[in-house]
Amino acid sequence: MATFEHLDLLLGQSLECLEEAASEIRALSLVNQKEMLKHIGRSIVELWEVRDVVYQMRPDIKRDFAKEYSNDQQRFEGLNVIQRKAAEAERAGDYDLSIDIYKDLLSKSKYGFFQLLAEAGLYRCMDLKNRSTT
Repeated sequence: MATFEHLDLLLGQSLECLEEAASEIRALSLVNQKEMLKHIGRSIVELWEVRDVVYQMRPDIKRDFAKEYSNDQQRFEGLNVIQRKAAEAERAGDYDLSIDIYKDLLSKSKYGFFQLLAEAGLYRCMDLKNRSTT
């Protein structure tokens, strides 16, 4: 049986895959990189429009990060920039830098979606750092 919750989950997963695909395109330095990224960007916007309709129909399932974005877009974007830097450092294996950035994110986020991201990032990076030094 179809549910709004499952639809929201699928849309979220699709958006994450598109974000990851955009990162891969950037990393591969493809010839048509700019054009490809425009297509992915349009796809992201289209999926968010669908998700917004779902949230209008069922505001009770709206994700924390979507609520935070709606409440203060400037704050959300600033915290998102910090989170991306931490994730880049983590992917590069620079756990000391990623730990510092996640700590900064945690101190600035105080609550909600970005707090959870910071806490999870700190846990992962500290664990990976400990594993690499033993």
